Amino acid sequence: MLDSVSLRKRQAIEELSARHEEPIWLLQHRLKAWRLYEDILPPSGEEEEWRRTDRSALSLEGVRLFPGAVTNLPAPRRRGRDGYAGEIDQRDGVTISRRLAADLERQGIVFSDLHAAAREHPELLRPYFMTEAVQPISWKFVALHAALWRGGVLLYVPAGAQISVPLHAAVGLSRSGGVAVFPHTLIVAEEGSSVTLIEEHASHDDVRPGLSSAVVELLVRDGATVRYIGVQDWGKNVNSFSTIRAVLGADSRLEIGLIGSGSRSAKANVEAVLSAPGASANIVGLFLAGGEQHMNYATVQDHRAANTTSDLLFKSVLKDGARLVWNGLTRIRRGAAESDANQSSQNLLLGESARVAQIPVLEIEAHDVTRCSHGATISSVDEEQLYYMMSRGLTRQDATQAIVDGFLRQGLERLTPVSANDGIGRALERRLLAKVA
Repeated sequence: MLDSVSLRKRQAIEELSARHEEPIWLLQHRLKAWRLYEDILPPSGEEEEWRRTDRSALSLEGVRLFPGAVTNLPAPRRRGRDGYAGEIDQRDGVTISRRLAADLERQGIVFSDLHAAAREHPELLRPYFMTEAVQPISWKFVALHAALWRGGVLLYVPAGAQISVPLHAAVGLSRSGGVAVFPHTLIVAEEGSSVTLIEEHASHDDVRPGLSSAVVELLVRDGATVRYIGVQDWGKNVNSFSTIRAVLGADSRLEIGLIGSGSRSAKANVEAVLSAPGASANIVGLFLAGGEQHMNYATVQDHRAANTTSDLLFKSVLKDGARLVWNGLTRIRRGAAESDANQSSQNLLLGESARVAQIPVLEIEAHDVTRCSHGATISSVDEEQLYYMMSRGLTRQDATQAIVDGFLRQGLERLTPVSANDGIGRALERRLLAKVA
């Protein structure tokens, strides 16, 4: 028998589903996930992944999980901005605008929010939504996400379709703040297709305390190429949790770029599952934190088949009292011979109070591995370099900026869309580098 609190929450989930005219299977999915959320215990703090992270960010106090229907929506952004082939703009979980180039629609490409997809393309959503890549039972906040997601993005690319110009999705919080958002991104790239999605999560610093619990599912079929760039620039009062998991088919290629410069506390789990021969994953993370920001990233490169390749490069710049924790696992399973894997974490500290904890782990169960390596470095700005640059007329701030620019450049250049589209590259660069001062 449900108690009164549980009954009210169940009714709120039913109202959320009814508001978006969802099919019964989606409502059942939400209710099952909510039961999981109530049953799954939160982290105790004794787990290696959480030992160095303040778990107070897990608190939901003061955050509205069940906001009512959103009114007074802001005006849509100007369409066609920055030359994207398609755009989706969402605020507080509500879609403000969406657009897809007509020639891509004719190819059968679907770029839609999840509510519209459930009505218009159920055959594309139901088989893949939180079944193959990410499941609600993963951990407590993923179950919460599965119960309360709103808005979201479905990007479906049919076999053989080639999208040369990136698509763009924007997720934001209104200035009223105090709400939780649950962005969900599902990309299905069928055999031999190619697509790039740039997704930005951002809000103003003056919004009231908020929460983001995001999930990204990437299904990369045989011979397909998926490039996903996630930009996290939440305001300083927002706690951010995200799960990104990709499943790769034979001879497929995945590129993940993570740019993080926002939020009060950010926790992200990133996993690439190389499930078939010839699969390749390249993961790049660029992070800048200051003040009392805390960032915690757990990565997994899971080689399940022979002749697979993965490479991870994380670069961070920390100032003031910022903290970064990285747990990196490379797993080469039995039978995954001739796998080639590498992970590298490089960190630049702009002050004596900033701290980094790096925990790279290798689990090798296969024989005849081509490579399985890791490396981790921590350094500060070289005073001799600063003196040399200042002697040439630069201020200390400009000299520091130049050093940080050079440090991050390597990672920026490895993000394919940056080199393919100068406008996008400059926008990402400005977003990251502008926060050094």
